[in-house]
Amino acid sequence: MRLLIYALVFLTDAATAGEVAKIIAEARIAANIPAVGATGFDSEKITTFEISGTTRIDGTIAVKTQSVWHIGSDAKAMTATLMAILVEKKLLNWETTMAEIFPKLANDFHPNARKTNIIQLLSHTAGLPANPKGIQKKLSRLEVTIRGLAQKPTGGFLYSNFGYIIAGAVIEKLLDTTWEKSIQEYLFKPLGIKSVGFGPPKGATAIHGHWKGKPMNHDNPPMYGPAGGLHLSLSDWVLFCQDQIKGHHGNGKLLTQNSYQKLHTPIRSNYGLGWGVKLENGQVVRLQHDGSNTMWYARAQLNLIEKQGYLITMNTAGKKAVEWLPKIAETLVPNPE
Repeated sequence: MRLLIYALVFLTDAATAGEVAKIIAEARIAANIPAVGATGFDSEKITTFEISGTTRIDGTIAVKTQSVWHIGSDAKAMTATLMAILVEKKLLNWETTMAEIFPKLANDFHPNARKTNIIQLLSHTAGLPANPKGIQKKLSRLEVTIRGLAQKPTGGFLYSNFGYIIAGAVIEKLLDTTWEKSIQEYLFKPLGIKSVGFGPPKGATAIHGHWKGKPMNHDNPPMYGPAGGLHLSLSDWVLFCQDQIKGHHGNGKLLTQNSYQKLHTPIRSNYGLGWGVKLENGQVVRLQHDGSNTMWYARAQLNLIEKQGYLITMNTAGKKAVEWLPKIAETLVPNPE
């Protein structure tokens, strides 16, 4: 694994920047959005970068270039990539089952759940509930894993944070440390990503999420981290996305080309491992994922053919705000979807 860290170059056309700023200003007024961050990039550089607004709707502190944003379920692609790293390290394989990972606990699992494998966890095909419920939300990842796998799996595709929480417990079992420390060491550090934190951004100048127009500074329980509980700067998030694009074409820093393409291949319902996937004539052409803890909203889209993408973040998840995402995207890259 290479530990090369490289600097991002910001190259923003003045006309494009003006158009992005204009549409963001319109969106903020029309949908009462406290702050927006948006960036377009190719595999080598940022081509457009715009931020606007305040950290709180009732405040005057402006968001900054290096402000950090909660990205919700967009963290799933990161957890899946970390799992791929461990597969390449031969700590497990994609078909490794829960009974093999947790042999001492397997008797507590439903017989069908013992056969649940890594691909199923990461592709939402493990037959798990969408989320832990009630008292389960206060448990550790391992404890909630035992509860989740004690249930009989259902069939088909069901988008499941539960599966990613269990994936986090798998990572913790294999590496004998927390998912948080593992993803810092094996994924963010090699990519030169330094701004990551877990849960909501904190501090007097931190961006706040908003719920029904009111500033909020909390998140889902910490166990949700692998499913969507981290924040980082836009420019650092670009580094991860650029590596996904490069890796798909054989030039990534973290994995072999085969492993990146494994992540990007749909398993069911146009979902791969941490990414929504668009196919054209049998070829993977785009990756996309949205993330929200109901107080923030984030969208990532990568065009693997044109080797470009965009990221948009907001510190609200209101319906009217989210409806502006396509209009903002149109100013960032050609022909977004």
